[in-house]
Amino acid sequence: MRLSAPGLLLAAAFLVRAAELAAQNPPRLPARADTARAPGRGATGRDTAGAAAPRRDTIPLPDSLSPDSFRPQLPPLGAPPGPLPQAGRIVFDHDELWFSGAVTLGELLERVPGVFLVRAGWFGRPEIVQYAGQGASSIEVYWDGFAMDPLGQDSTGLDLSEINLGLVQRVEVEVLPSVVRVYLYSDEQVVRKPRTETSFSTGDASTNSYRIRYLNRWKNGTGLDLGVNFRGSSGVVTSPGRSSDLTLWMKGSWIPTQRYGVLYQVISVSIDRDSVQLSAGNPFPSAVPSRSAHRTDMFLRGFIASRDDGMGLRLDAIAGGSSYTDTSAALGREEVQGSAILSYRAERWSTEVTTRVRDSSTPLEIELRGSVSPSALLTVSGYAISRSQLGRPHSTDAAVQAELRPIAAVALHGALRARNAVGAPVLLTDTAQKVTDFAAGISLNTRPLDLDVSLARHGVFAPPVPGTFGPIVPAYPSFAVRTVTVSFAYRPKAYITLSGWYREPLVNGTPELLTSAYEPPHHSRLWGTFRSRLLPVLRRGAFDFTAEVGMEGWGRGALGADASGAPLLLKGATILDYRVELRLLNAALFWSIRNARGERYSVLPGLAMPVGNQTYGVRWEFSN
Repeated sequence: MRLSAPGLLLAAAFLVRAAELAAQNPPRLPARADTARAPGRGATGRDTAGAAAPRRDTIPLPDSLSPDSFRPQLPPLGAPPGPLPQAGRIVFDHDELWFSGAVTLGELLERVPGVFLVRAGWFGRPEIVQYAGQGASSIEVYWDGFAMDPLGQDSTGLDLSEINLGLVQRVEVEVLPSVVRVYLYSDEQVVRKPRTETSFSTGDASTNSYRIRYLNRWKNGTGLDLGVNFRGSSGVVTSPGRSSDLTLWMKGSWIPTQRYGVLYQVISVSIDRDSVQLSAGNPFPSAVPSRSAHRTDMFLRGFIASRDDGMGLRLDAIAGGSSYTDTSAALGREEVQGSAILSYRAERWSTEVTTRVRDSSTPLEIELRGSVSPSALLTVSGYAISRSQLGRPHSTDAAVQAELRPIAAVALHGALRARNAVGAPVLLTDTAQKVTDFAAGISLNTRPLDLDVSLARHGVFAPPVPGTFGPIVPAYPSFAVRTVTVSFAYRPKAYITLSGWYREPLVNGTPELLTSAYEPPHHSRLWGTFRSRLLPVLRRGAFDFTAEVGMEGWGRGALGADASGAPLLLKGATILDYRVELRLLNAALFWSIRNARGERYSVLPGLAMPVGNQTYGVRWEFSN
């Protein structure tokens, strides 16, 4: 695909306008020297949320904003506030989300070692994360503390293509031996001036995306955030079928001080998708049924704290609900939930207890979490959850993580998870399963290199199948599997990063018969990133150029079993992706191509994945 003349004119006009603004309004440096950060945890399991060494290409100058311009923020709800073992936590902040190139939450989670993203074709199609052979139970998602439970056609698993990354400013991922818990923090303005974003992209198969957002804060602590995102596609040749989704977002807040505040948030997603047909000769009639669905999540959250610095005692309360309707399948469901979170944070330890009630198949949930670091050598954290189930005994889920750091650059870490839990509470015939999973490893953390080697085991577990893919993969094989995972991030220069991970099941015999679904041998993801912060006299981010090559590959394994129990084979594949992005001030031009080498492969039987599809566009954030 070649850029059209209107596209070239748009790009040229954009560059000229950005240069004019840079000349008229030279950016000022912040009050403190900026810091260099590794991209998220990279692929090593190392949390980079802490401070890093000052960059050498910055000069401290007075800040141009009055201290009164900064407004208090609502304290985040997510993983325990710390201290936390580094090996079990990944952090993607606003800058890393901007430059990750991920369009959906599923694409972002591919950077978590061991995650296999199952997608039904091009953008606009369902995406389900598979991790450690757990099927639809492998992921939990919380949005500002509100549990995003599966509903409707996907009542056993979340469709991650419906979650828009453009509405969040931070993503934290808690990684355990057999579950990935994702905490999303919605974007908000922290200074008393408006911020507006406009974004447009286009590409092959008439794939167009538009996003507009407006965020503002006022002197009395009131805030208003609005957003709309539309994405549509006619479907590529390998998976034809029209699709479109529209997301509306609104958040109002009143946070006058750091000690109390309240917010109200609404996320509404409308989806319209045609069915996708399988290749000739496949025993299933269609890969993905048509959908005309609408989901709305809304909640009210308030907090009161004993101190301004985030330490001490705090009480959070959340009340909200979710609704789902699918006119194409005559489905409809509503769920109301409320929760209270009482937490205490000290210098070396923290704890919190959460009570969540629902009017669904899990009416009561109680969770206790805590973390402690008695010295710089040792950090321990864990949780215990009890869930009541309609018509069945309650489920229990407990986990503990620990990290021992005998020297600054070396860490020994381990995690243990034990559960007697129902895989899919919405299925009233599902029974509880006793499973024990563990992981242990060693990490090396230096300035040029982060390296982690881990050995894990997940026990026998019969996971639920997402409703979207149920007609295609009606069952999953379940085995006790040991895996070895190697992840790394190597930075030979400040502008070059080589990162990735490799995961190998340790089994005897043919992998397709003895490994769990979507846990193939030789599974790896690698990235080579060149990022040059040009013109260092400007502030950080004023003029950035990024070029990235990504590769994912795996050997032959299993993707599930058919109705008779016979394994459905997953063929090996190697996929190359390219991405280029140029940022001028708060504007960016981007271009990407996925499966650039034209690999013919599928991750669902009879559904070929796209070959060499491109997208390009522009994104601009500005304040005035």
